[in-house]
Formats: sequence, C-alpha cells, structure tokens
Amino acid sequence: MNIDVLIKTVVCKLKCSKEEYNKLMDTLRAFRDACNYISEIAWEKKCFNPVALHHFTYYDVKEKFKLTANLTVRARDRVAKSYKTDRKKLHKFQKLSMDLDKRVFRLLRNGDFRASISTIYGRVKVKLDIGDYQRELLKNPVRDAKLVFRRDDKKLYLHISVLINAPEPKGNKPVGVDIGINNIIYASNGFKVNGKPIEYRRQHFRELRRSLQKRGTSSAKRKLKQLSGRERRWITTILHQISRAFVNTLKEGDYVVMEKLDGIRDSTKHRKGYNATFHSWAFNRLQQMIEYKCLERGIPVVYIDPANTSRKCPRCGTIDRRNRNGNRFRCVNCGFQHNADYVASVNLSRVELARSGWAAVNQPYAGVDDFLHETTCKPPISMGGS
Repeated sequence: MNIDVLIKTVVCKLKCSKEEYNKLMDTLRAFRDACNYISEIAWEKKCFNPVALHHFTYYDVKEKFKLTANLTVRARDRVAKSYKTDRKKLHKFQKLSMDLDKRVFRLLRNGDFRASISTIYGRVKVKLDIGDYQRELLKNPVRDAKLVFRRDDKKLYLHISVLINAPEPKGNKPVGVDIGINNIIYASNGFKVNGKPIEYRRQHFRELRRSLQKRGTSSAKRKLKQLSGRERRWITTILHQISRAFVNTLKEGDYVVMEKLDGIRDSTKHRKGYNATFHSWAFNRLQQMIEYKCLERGIPVVYIDPANTSRKCPRCGTIDRRNRNGNRFRCVNCGFQHNADYVASVNLSRVELARSGWAAVNQPYAGVDDFLHETTCKPPISMGGS
C-alpha cells in the first residue's frame, strides 16, 4: 500500500517552573521586539526579500535583542513572510509567539515528554502537560514547532507539527457535503448537524462583546481579550467534533465531495441582519478539518464548482431559482421536495459522478429516492455557558 505523509499540529501545554516561565517569556518578548525592529527596516528600505533583509538586520538584531543566530533568522523569516501577502503598510507584531525549527527546538521522549528550547539565557528543558492522545501523536517524527503565549490564561503552549503516515486515498462512491449555517453540515449519506444551538451561543458571545465595547474601560478591554480566546477555542472544538463525527460515518469506498468556497462571501445572498452571522462563520476551516481527517483514513476529498447545486432538482434535473425557498426545496416541474441543504449535498455527489464519467451530465436522476435518508447528529458538546 502506498503511503502519503500528512502534517498534524499537536497543541501541548507547558508545565514550567517559575524560572523556566520567566526565561521563555523574556525570549518571546525579545523575539517580538526583534520582528518589529526588522519590520521597520524592511518597510523603510522597501526590502522584503529574506536574503537581502538578512544583510541589513542580522548582526544588529543579534546584538540588540540577544537572540541566538537561529532565532534571529526565524524572526527575519517571519517578517519576510508577512510582507509576501501585503506590502501596503508597515507590519506590527503584537502577539507573543516564536517559530522554532530543529536547531532551536528538540522533543525529548525519554521518560516524561520534555521540550528543549533555545532562549536568550541558553536552553531550557520544560515538561509537557499532555494526555495519552497527544503522547501517541508525538511518537511520530517532528517537523517544527511554535511557542505561544495565551493572554487569557497566562499559559505557554507548544504547537508541535508532526509527520503522520496515511494510506493512499482511494474511493469510488461520492458523498456530497453541503456546509452552511442553519445546518452546519448536511451530507448526501444523511449525516447532518443542526446549526441553531451553535448560532445561539455565537449570538451570546456577540452580545457580550457589544456590552464590553460600550463600557470601554481597561478592565472591559481585558475581558474582551479573554472572551475572544474563549470563543475561538470553543468554535475550534465544535468544528473538530463535527468533522470527526462526520468522517466516522464514512464507509469503505466512500470519498468526499465539497464545494469550492472561493468568493462565497461576495456571491451568496442573505438578509441584511444576517451579516454578522454569515461573514464570521468558518466555512473554509470546517472543510479543512474534514479534509485532513479524511486523508488520515485514506479517504479522497474532491472540490467542485457548486453552480446550481441548490437549484437543480435531483429527480427530474430541472434548474430553476424558484425551486429553492429558504430551507425548503420544491421542484416547480415535478413537485419533488426536501430540505434544500440536503438536495445540494445530493447534487454535489451527482455532479462528481457525472464529472468522473459515471453518468451523463444532464441525465435526470432516476432512483434519487434511494439517497433520501438522514442521520441527524446533535451538537457534539453543550451549548450553554460562556
């Protein structure tokens, strides 16, 4: 069997002594300040090439911020990378994080898992506060890591990238997946997750933010930062659990078909009061989570143009914008009706069949009733609290 290599990030909390914590925090601050110093030079000289930038900054940065040679190079590379996508303004670095390669970071697996990290005071060897799931993942080869300070809980974390062997993707039965808000996910194999409880919780976060923003006090601003981190982690957990639950429903021979989401925020129509909900939702992020979980199991993932998938009748093939009315699909030609998101997922799988040569592109889909079944998945974790 052919093997593909995937990259997976393992988030590990550090179990630091007070001395280790202070050394790492001082190094993070020095790294951030070095990035800002390099950024100012890059902006002033309009020099964004990492090699040219190296000659302008290397020795000054080492001396001024007491960074090791390799950390100095990592700071330069971070600045150069940030200017690759945007050269219209000066870039400022505020978050405390630091990129680590094999020269400044080693994972020690003897006994307790420890991380050996270069600092401005020399190397520190810090214990990882992790569980069995993380320990198992960390047995794989390590590519690199990132040291991150979280402001909300004042803790240090290592984001360690490991290389995982995965089977060669194989499959011949397409499963269409429609990503949305009312239904977070609706698949042609019947799997779905109702998005309303999740949206209620997101609305709760928005109201809290609005209330804190109105106060404008220093304590309210601190609370806003804490709230932002809490909401981000909650959403990440929800998306991970939904994507895992869906992938677990896939059978041998299945492969996943999802819609290309390029320009979805500009092309999709929605009511005016829905802007905050629509533009803040992580459509692409959920797709990415589904994709890498599928690839871990050797399940292929295909992206196709979603044109007319929500307007086409899966029974008679009629395409008409009147077929869809909100969450309801009712064909103006043959009267077929079902949930609109589910119809879109079935059409995605049918388009892929046609594209791969299994069916004529414009052939009406006789036998579609065989697809019409559902496996409802309740939101994976409690929606309550804040």
